[in-house]
Amino acid sequence: MLSFRPVKKLSIVIPFFNERENLDRIYDECTRMYRTSLPEYEIEYLFMDNHSTDGSFDVAARLAQSNPQVKVVRLSRNFGYQANILMGYVQSSGDAVIQLDADGEDDPALIPQLVRKWEAGYRVVYGVRRTRAESSLMTLQRKLFYRAVNALSTVAIPVDAGDFRLMDRQVIEAIKHFKESKIYLRGLIAFAGFEQIGITYDRRPRFKGESKFSWWDYVSLAWTGLVSFSSKPLRLVTWLGLLISGVSFAGFLFYLWLYFFSGVPVRGFTTLILVQLLLAGVQLLCVGLMGSYIGFIFDEVKRRPQGIIECIQTGDQKTFPVMTPE
Repeated sequence: MLSFRPVKKLSIVIPFFNERENLDRIYDECTRMYRTSLPEYEIEYLFMDNHSTDGSFDVAARLAQSNPQVKVVRLSRNFGYQANILMGYVQSSGDAVIQLDADGEDDPALIPQLVRKWEAGYRVVYGVRRTRAESSLMTLQRKLFYRAVNALSTVAIPVDAGDFRLMDRQVIEAIKHFKESKIYLRGLIAFAGFEQIGITYDRRPRFKGESKFSWWDYVSLAWTGLVSFSSKPLRLVTWLGLLISGVSFAGFLFYLWLYFFSGVPVRGFTTLILVQLLLAGVQLLCVGLMGSYIGFIFDEVKRRPQGIIECIQTGDQKTFPVMTPE
């Protein structure tokens, strides 16, 4: 008696913002990879448009019109890179979901390796970037950031891992329950747990154009990751305050001893001013750090959506979903 094995489905999520020149090429590489390496699976392509302004949506819509496996989701504005990926996860329907960027830096030819690890029982398979086409200074900054976040975080976040990954449907469903406004997906996925493994690879140069993710965007993402997954900076501020208070009190006692027992007058106006400026700087730093945490709390309690969909293109049909209260 023949046993029926249902065909599993893979969703490939491709977030983009102003990548009109690269969408056709990344789609061609994905379809070529699928036909040659993973024909036993059903496939779904999700192009996530973070409200592009260069005609990228029209290019993606044309792909959807020529292939029923393609779905294009356009957000109502640019909600940020991480939110765009998360909205792609929410819109996906596959048994496993793979995310890669539209600029071509993550090679679709690596996807079969992710899938084989998933078939072996791993629920999350992430890419660990061995090399990438960028300056040595940027690479050093990334390495320092990953290790700093991992050292301070309450969960172990893989170092040198980006957003090129595969996730099982069970993990996707778990992630969908997180309602955080400030999103750091690498931390959320690490927090979710399950069996996870990384594969190392060399990241390619982007196809065309320049990255839309500025240095300040990287700094903002780094800060979000740090504040979202660690309260240790607040404890460090407390210890810093105790240290400065202890040193100041010891100095106070030392000067009292000099004045009363050694007859040495207390002088040094410049020293006094410099010490006051140092303490004022430390205080402002501490207040700013606490303000960042309070700001995160302020954003979270408002419970605003992580993203809003403007329209969805499937085939020749464009729909305009209306948000409903949960």
